[in-house]
Amino acid sequence: MKKVTGLLAILPQLVLAQEYWNGIPYPLNRWGVSVMGVNQTEKGNLKSASVEGIKLHEKIPNLNAYFLNPHDMEVDAKVQIVKVDYFLLPFLNIYGIGGKLEAEAKFNLGRGNLNFDSTGKYWDDKLLGSIGNEISKTMPENLRIKQKSEGKLFGGGALIAGEYKRVFSSLQYTYTRIEMDGDVAAKSAEVAAGRVGYVVYRDSNLSITPYLGASYQKTDSEISGVIPNTTLNYKFGMELEDLTPAAGVFTVIKDDFTVLLEYSFGDRKTLALDLGYRF
Repeated sequence: MKKVTGLLAILPQLVLAQEYWNGIPYPLNRWGVSVMGVNQTEKGNLKSASVEGIKLHEKIPNLNAYFLNPHDMEVDAKVQIVKVDYFLLPFLNIYGIGGKLEAEAKFNLGRGNLNFDSTGKYWDDKLLGSIGNEISKTMPENLRIKQKSEGKLFGGGALIAGEYKRVFSSLQYTYTRIEMDGDVAAKSAEVAAGRVGYVVYRDSNLSITPYLGASYQKTDSEISGVIPNTTLNYKFGMELEDLTPAAGVFTVIKDDFTVLLEYSFGDRKTLALDLGYRF
């Protein structure tokens, strides 16, 4: 048992030190660092929308309004990321990421249709309902709110890839935590992606691999803030979840430099450029 335990302890060191694993060569230099710029526009759904701090009467210390039919939302984001990765095995790459982002969220709440509740003991639900109906009539047909914010992100993931007769395929998973200023708090973002491509050109100095793929992204967020020109606080719960097709090109120059350009389309439109160096 001690011999087995000792072997397991040095196995990672053996793997990290060699250029081949079970006769399989590593496709690139083991370490890599890259910078990525991403422009993304994404549509999503509002799970909930509420307004707090409404004061209609001194006997109602706290009146909250809930939108019964919140509509769509759209998020425009610009992201700058630094990634450090390592080939743990010839077919397995692990990485960590960190960076910053700027985002603008647009919300379409539709027409009022508000439902109220209150901690005031002098007001019953029937009366609050009638108040809500009257207020709803005065609201615009399409109530829209726009909010800009900046923040940072960090996370990591893994990529499994292989090539056979110039046909390339990969599966990738990334988990990211996002912390935004301005009361925009995204709990997490998960992205799973698959790609299939073909090496159309390869020599000792250059390889070019165009590919097609698809990615699945899920993000749960809560956004809160103050409605402009009022003392009212709003709070939105949103969910971004979709499957998006993509196309791209991966280029390797002299085994040291990499360039990846990818465009995804559908409800999530993304243009990403990744410039890397391997050592």
